[in-house]
Amino acid sequence: MMTMKIRRAASYLILAVFYLAAFQTAQAGVEETLAELNGKPSEEREKVLIENARKEATLTFYAATNLRDTQEVVAGFNKRYPFIKVAFSSLGGPGVLNKVSTEYRAGAYQADVVTLTGTYVPELIDKKVLARYRSPMLPFLRKGFVDPEGYWPGVYAIGYTIIYNVRRVSAKDIPKRYEDLLNPRWKDNMIMDMEAHDLLAGLIDLWGESKATAFLRRLASEQKVRFSSQSHSFMTQLVATGEHDLIVDGYVHNAIAFKEKAAPLDFVMMNPTFIRPPSTIAITSRSPHPHAAALLLDYHLSKEASEIMVKNQGRWAPRKDVPWTVEPQGETHVVSALHWGPKIRQLVDLFNKSVGQ
Repeated sequence: MMTMKIRRAASYLILAVFYLAAFQTAQAGVEETLAELNGKPSEEREKVLIENARKEATLTFYAATNLRDTQEVVAGFNKRYPFIKVAFSSLGGPGVLNKVSTEYRAGAYQADVVTLTGTYVPELIDKKVLARYRSPMLPFLRKGFVDPEGYWPGVYAIGYTIIYNVRRVSAKDIPKRYEDLLNPRWKDNMIMDMEAHDLLAGLIDLWGESKATAFLRRLASEQKVRFSSQSHSFMTQLVATGEHDLIVDGYVHNAIAFKEKAAPLDFVMMNPTFIRPPSTIAITSRSPHPHAAALLLDYHLSKEASEIMVKNQGRWAPRKDVPWTVEPQGETHVVSALHWGPKIRQLVDLFNKSVGQ
């Protein structure tokens, strides 16, 4: 009886080792294919890439963006590469993480390309779900939109700004620094996201943990800022209607959208302007169609795709040669997904403790 149990356990161990070896081989296969492509001269690389993508003829794309925005970029891709059928799903950041993680646990490798919230990327890197790939578009990307090794480029990001009601805030009172929000004038007059974790990360990067957490504590205890679980659009609407004077962690694209609708709002960017971890695009480590996947990733980082995202969607796209709708006048600081992603639980706990949640 004991011998049978030992044999069964040994069999399971052998299967596990075999599965792991097969997984690592497959991952190495995708990465080697992509690295071999990048080792070719530019024109030859493009030729080989297109020839093989034409044979693959299809790819599966899980997107974090909404359906309309995803369709716009995919439509641009298909105009350039009409021979590739893109099966895409718009799932949101958490949805992409859950779906691709579930598939990999089940050994069902369907996704070729994913875009997802930047702070989720370290988890998928650790699980060997993402393949390393250096796109030839990297030299054209803004600072902070790609990791130092060049494997995990960002496709769009959100900039923080203070949005205020122009009927309730005089020109002399407009804050010029985050510290200005500790002025008694703002007590009981501010709203803020109860999950503004990325803003805290940026403040820690700039000030250090002690000063950043002390600032949050004073906002909560002295200034009585209202912490909200509503969407940023809804919070911005509350400022527009005069229920609050300002939103501490407003989004630039919301400010622009409301101003275009003649809402009594304006906004001011701090220096540096904090930018949330960019949403990241990557090829999966078991991509069934790696050549078509590389074409889609490269297209997402192209000037054409950035123009679509900026002009049609109001996003802060990655290209240096495509101006944003509003460019920060001072410096920018992009919160690093690779640095803060593995620390997200500690960051959330630190935020909650600081504001008394």
